[in-house]
Amino acid sequence: MAVTSARSIINMKEKGHFGHEKTRIDKYTLADELPAQLSELDLRPRTMSPSYTLRKLTPKDKEPVIDFLRRFFFRDEPLNLTINLLETPESRCIELEDYASSTLSDGASVAAIDENGDFVGMVINGIVKREEVDYTDKSEGCPNPKFRRILKLLGYLDREARIWDKLPQSCHTVLEIRIASTHSDWRGRGLMRVLCEETERIAKELGASALRMDTTSAFSAAAAERLKYKKVYGLFYSELPYAPHPEPPHLEGRVYLKEI
Repeated sequence: MAVTSARSIINMKEKGHFGHEKTRIDKYTLADELPAQLSELDLRPRTMSPSYTLRKLTPKDKEPVIDFLRRFFFRDEPLNLTINLLETPESRCIELEDYASSTLSDGASVAAIDENGDFVGMVINGIVKREEVDYTDKSEGCPNPKFRRILKLLGYLDREARIWDKLPQSCHTVLEIRIASTHSDWRGRGLMRVLCEETERIAKELGASALRMDTTSAFSAAAAERLKYKKVYGLFYSELPYAPHPEPPHLEGRVYLKEI
């Protein structure tokens, strides 16, 4: 979502989602003015104080990962917000949580942890193979009608982008940046750039020759371009009646690629 794709739009009956990076030092909400948000979207590394360490995430981290995303990602993501996916501060969407954690077993996700052992940022990634491509619509298996709309949209983006047609035939493995989120107190310090650089290192380690980033907000799209990703497909939400239609500036879903 923000940063996400149709990877693991799995059969929701069996297991049960552009992530966006908001890089301000001060806390803010989606109600802030866009010029201020985009002007302060600075992913250049800055001195970090206190210190932090990076480590890969595993399925054992599912509960703390979901807790972090509930606090700093799920509620403000434009698609979720538009359809009121989480109706109250206590609301949960199990299908969204399963989707967000479904690729932890790929060994490709990474988190930043502060001196107290708490998460301060994370990038949830997944590995996809050329031979595993499947463009069928799997959203009908989702029992949550609101989240089903998002899954259907992500599936459409995946089918229309057809990334494998845009990559060299020698590329058989792609790492997808699915969700990226930073603790509000750590935004504006370049942490997300560090996490994305570590993601690129992991991608090479796992044999991927390209990275993919699907963006669902203006903020995540700006972050992708700052990180030198190339837009290969875009869709205005207004073109699909069933898609959530966020308020400006979040008018377009995009698919980005970066060969490595």
